[in-house]
Amino acid sequence: MTGMLALPARAWAEPESTITIGAPGTEGVTVPEDFLGLSYETPQLYNPAFFSPRNQALIAAFREIAPHGVLRFGGSLSAYSRWRRPGADFGSVKEESAIATQRNWEWKLLDPPLTHPIAGAITPEALRSLRGFLDATGWRCIYGLNFGSGTVARAIDEADYVHRILGPRLLCFQLGNEADFWAGNPLLRGKDYSFDLYWDEYRSFVSAIRARVPNAPFAGPDVAINLDWLARFAERARGDALFCSGHYYGMGPASDPRMDARRLLANGNEKLIQEMAAVEQITTRTGMRFRMTEGNSCFGGGKAGVSDAFASALWGYDYALRTASAGYLGINLHGGGEGLYTPIASGPSGPVLRPLHYGMASFAPFLGTRLQACPIAEALNATAYLAESGRTRLLAIVNKSGTPVSIRLADMLGLSTMPSSGRLLSAPTLDDKAHTRIEPITPSSASLPTIPPYSALTLRWDRTA
Repeated sequence: MTGMLALPARAWAEPESTITIGAPGTEGVTVPEDFLGLSYETPQLYNPAFFSPRNQALIAAFREIAPHGVLRFGGSLSAYSRWRRPGADFGSVKEESAIATQRNWEWKLLDPPLTHPIAGAITPEALRSLRGFLDATGWRCIYGLNFGSGTVARAIDEADYVHRILGPRLLCFQLGNEADFWAGNPLLRGKDYSFDLYWDEYRSFVSAIRARVPNAPFAGPDVAINLDWLARFAERARGDALFCSGHYYGMGPASDPRMDARRLLANGNEKLIQEMAAVEQITTRTGMRFRMTEGNSCFGGGKAGVSDAFASALWGYDYALRTASAGYLGINLHGGGEGLYTPIASGPSGPVLRPLHYGMASFAPFLGTRLQACPIAEALNATAYLAESGRTRLLAIVNKSGTPVSIRLADMLGLSTMPSSGRLLSAPTLDDKAHTRIEPITPSSASLPTIPPYSALTLRWDRTA
């Protein structure tokens, strides 16, 4: 072997550990080019200047994540939003009452210029600005209609405008944000609200909208936690809906003092394991794929010192690798405004890239590749993933432990030569908020590098023949 990847010299308190990365046990899956995505509360569209072709700084921030992604509008506030256009106001008593009465904390996820969001509305002007923004970024859009307190008449009119203005930039509509939580919410549904009632309403809305907008694309059911809803939707909507969808938060609530960085980075997250198993069963049984349309590190607004710090970048990178290798169509990480867990925050002079943004950007080289999870023989909090695309092979090792790690590659991996390049995702500490970096690593010696504690290394091999 010749050449080495040189990492910056550092001193560590813990002794070095060695992990053996084995060959994947599956054939892997192809990662969609638009796997990465962001999610915003729908009323962010009240400000036409935000998602606009003139917002060049935000366009650049999106493109740094991925050249093609999915921007999703939904969230709890989608059930308390308005749609207005010249000559028509589709407000209803139920909608206005819900907007006036609700007290959702999610309003703080909106850009600060929206000082009176309850008085705002989505307009055709906002949709035209959004189209320009999507054209500039190369992204597409999932558009959540107000299924919570809005009327069918409103949904028909709004969907018509969205479909015509966004055109090919519209991926699909969704109906109902976390409707599996609506039972007993007096602003939305009765105590007996069930999947069957949801399905009847869903089909009624879809039929009415398609009478005006033939072949309007839909996906759903956008559930919070109910995997039974997910499975039943996939059974009934297969062949019609583009995909089934749900939400995922790594831990929570944020008010619980036990929610910390080490809990977030632990390998054995039971909820994620259950969700991935359910997704695999649904796909096998129905052929319908799954997209995680809203999620982040910690529900309830995010955990200070974790969701806005480097720990979130390491978690986000590992989460993207794990779900992509499990066959997910994509992930949309939620945020907006000055929220603790947002990947892109709103600052006084423009967008502020939070650590999670760098975690997402670290995944971009894996878009379009054939990706597989690799076993690690030793009991250490680390993960590894192998990807292939043409003559290029990528190996990601995420060290979620406080121990420096040297790596040993199994012969069956077929990586007998030294890598041609690499990148290290790191920061001085897990709670660091300002120094997350993605450093290029260049060849210089004859052995694989030691990975620092709490960091992720991506190695690249380019075959010449």
